[in-house]
Amino acid sequence: MSTQETPVRRAVKWLFQIAMLVFVVTVTIGMLNGLKLMTFTRPELMAHVHAGTLGWITLGVLGVHIWLFRDPARNSYNTLLVASGALAALSFPLYVYAFYANQADFRAWASVPVFLAIMGFFVWVLLQARQMKLGIAHWALLGAMLNLTVGALMGALIQFQVATKVALLPDGATASHPTTMTIGYLILVGMAFAEWRFIPQTAKLSRAGIAQIALPFIGGVLLTLGTLLNIMPLIFSATPLEIIGVVIFVARFARHWLGTHWLERAPDRQFALSGVFVVVNVALLAYLIVQYATGAYGNPPDFKLIPYWMIFGMDHAIFIGVMTNALFGFIQIASASAQSFVAWTDDVLFWGMNIGMIGFVGSLLASALEFEKIFTPLMGTSILLAIAVYSVRLQKTMKESDR
Repeated sequence: MSTQETPVRRAVKWLFQIAMLVFVVTVTIGMLNGLKLMTFTRPELMAHVHAGTLGWITLGVLGVHIWLFRDPARNSYNTLLVASGALAALSFPLYVYAFYANQADFRAWASVPVFLAIMGFFVWVLLQARQMKLGIAHWALLGAMLNLTVGALMGALIQFQVATKVALLPDGATASHPTTMTIGYLILVGMAFAEWRFIPQTAKLSRAGIAQIALPFIGGVLLTLGTLLNIMPLIFSATPLEIIGVVIFVARFARHWLGTHWLERAPDRQFALSGVFVVVNVALLAYLIVQYATGAYGNPPDFKLIPYWMIFGMDHAIFIGVMTNALFGFIQIASASAQSFVAWTDDVLFWGMNIGMIGFVGSLLASALEFEKIFTPLMGTSILLAIAVYSVRLQKTMKESDR
């Protein structure tokens, strides 16, 4: 981003700010649950999940889309962008509350503006893409945005299906929706973040970069269709595509990760670790697909039979390891002029959040749940501190531009 404040730049910062505020809900519930201080109902846990995936991650990702697809020559508002951004900022938190309230009709109708906001962003991105030279990161985000839009539509239809008790989707939708919103959507976003940060855009697209994006995109589509329609060959065929894509990803980015100065207070370490966790997540995904397709979870497979530690492990590998690392990296860049404010927070966030997350996932894998009470508060308090400090930094940078 340029050093000059612009209306579009300010919009990005506000989306980041709102996203962090919603993230407080996720972190708070997660800490209380991990420490066993409270027992949460399923609706409350669904609010926890959607506050993280939608309120924090997707609001942040939409901000990144504005950042990468804006017109640098104009840097002014667009009516569609303003409407979509405002609708997202209002409807995403409302949808989170709808899960907490546990009212089927409320959830169904609250899902409509969420879908419309996402669709609006998708249309805006398509219009912007027609006017600019696209790099690998842009293509990855376009694929991710398409999958996000499909996933949002599927989520809305599921809510109306529950509210009306009328079948609107095949039975596999309950597995296909989360699959689309994580594998088809977030793996591409994670790769796009790494591409944008470490490999400058060139006049000619890298063939390896295209393959790295295209293969997981196709794999995600096959996985969405396979789980939706319960077609095992489609599910199984997604595995080699995801694996080959991530092998190319490692080949292209390993030197950047190895060259990262991990002790330096700089956004690069956030983006580098985000890329590493893309690889971890695909490895867990490949294991899960093989188990799913070979009958380990029933024949026909039942999504509910997947061990909770596998789901939680994958969730945290991508939600915290990939997305939260990268989004905080973007926020550090957006608030760079105020970085001196409580500068040591950057270290607490990076080390505390990631050690806590790795320890939390490790305690699940080892069935050593007593360690969950140690690593959960370490991860959670590190994130909450960062949210407080980075919120002040963002506000400082916006006030500086008003002088």
